[in-house]
Amino acid sequence: MYERVNLADLEPHDVENADARVKAVGYELRPRKMRPSVWSFDAGGSGPMHYQREQEELYHVLSGAFELAFAGDDGEETDVLDLEPGDFVVVSSDEVRQLRCVEDGEVFVVGAPNAKDDGVVVE
Repeated sequence: MYERVNLADLEPHDVENADARVKAVGYELRPRKMRPSVWSFDAGGSGPMHYQREQEELYHVLSGAFELAFAGDDGEETDVLDLEPGDFVVVSSDEVRQLRCVEDGEVFVVGAPNAKDDGVVVE
């Protein structure tokens, strides 16, 4: 069995706590073990500094330019990866991170396992 959807057919939705719009690929396809989506950002936009309760996340840059910042337990930034189209990054659930947009673009994000509202925003 399989399911299919075209990204052009999905409506973007605003995201709470982020300067982004999301096309919820997973909502349309209903996979059982993963949670795929495409996040669209304008330059200067960002997601929240966060970690996940269960999900590890795979990021794949489709277009634009991004930074993926990491922070320690004290909230201080520890590392920043510069990301460009074609880059893939896997981040463990407990790693505190923030995706920041440098140049308008889209990122394909897959969280696994498929856990709804799994993110914890770090203030």
